[in-house]
Amino acid sequence: MRLAEDAVIRRMDFGRECDEYMKKFTERRTGITKLERELIVKRYMSIEEPRDYDVYNEMRISESTFYRIREKAFYKLAFALRIEVYKEEAPV
Repeated sequence: MRLAEDAVIRRMDFGRECDEYMKKFTERRTGITKLERELIVKRYMSIEEPRDYDVYNEMRISESTFYRIREKAFYKLAFALRIEVYKEEAPV
């Protein structure tokens, strides 16, 4: 019975974390489009952990479009959530 309780608690914690990120999505002006938001929520904020293939088929978009949208969304999110990382160029 303890395993079931632990699973419920993890699911509640996961849901709470998702809610917090979604709140950040809406509170900050991220510039994320509806399609970008849908992709992120379906792929990264669901308990089932679907594969990329499953998500882009469900959204009825091509694989290349999926990755293009995902890249733009991550870029916008990184700046909105202030978690961007800068890569230093090697000295010449």
